[in-house]
Amino acid sequence: MVNFNKITIQDIRSALLEELPDPEAHAVMSPRGRQLEVPKNQKPQHSAVLIPLFHHSNKINTCLTRRNHLLKKHPGQISFPGGRYEAHDINTQNTALRETHEEIGIKPENVEIIGQLSDLYIPVSNFIITPYVGLIKKELNFRIDRNEVTEIIQIPLSDLFHHETHSLQPVEITEKKVNVPCYFINGNIIWGATSMILAELEAILKKHYSHRAKR
Repeated sequence: MVNFNKITIQDIRSALLEELPDPEAHAVMSPRGRQLEVPKNQKPQHSAVLIPLFHHSNKINTCLTRRNHLLKKHPGQISFPGGRYEAHDINTQNTALRETHEEIGIKPENVEIIGQLSDLYIPVSNFIITPYVGLIKKELNFRIDRNEVTEIIQIPLSDLFHHETHSLQPVEITEKKVNVPCYFINGNIIWGATSMILAELEAILKKHYSHRAKR
């Protein structure tokens, strides 16, 4: 079992250089019947999110956002900062950094991108999300855009990836309650695309540790 209390940024850097497990990892947190591949007749739009990493209380933490409940897409859900690729963005990495700055006030120059996870298709909105992992290089000073974000949720990776956080919880999908696989922590249900992205990061780190143990 991986001791996430002892994980370092260098561990994460090294793990992100290894082969990504995408479909198998995504499937762990995929709601039943979720389509993982882009349909042949679809032209999805591109988007990106940032998984911010930073040290707090001698642990590596990440932060997620609770989306404003008035938003048209995924209202009230917990997600990483990010959004749609715009024509003025150089690439999706710039999209992730720009959106993070707009939503929670972290400046692009204060983020070091240390890796990238697998693209993830979102059927309900016809988007492909590219997740980036970024190390925050300066002390955090959040500035929330209240039109998009109502809350910042800060969690140590050691707490988030504890085996007891894996759960099935009821959420409302198309006006009915459905039990979905999720990370359930401090009363927060992290499900859907966000949990699938996290599941891949967790799988990568566990695989890295298991390989290192065999050397």
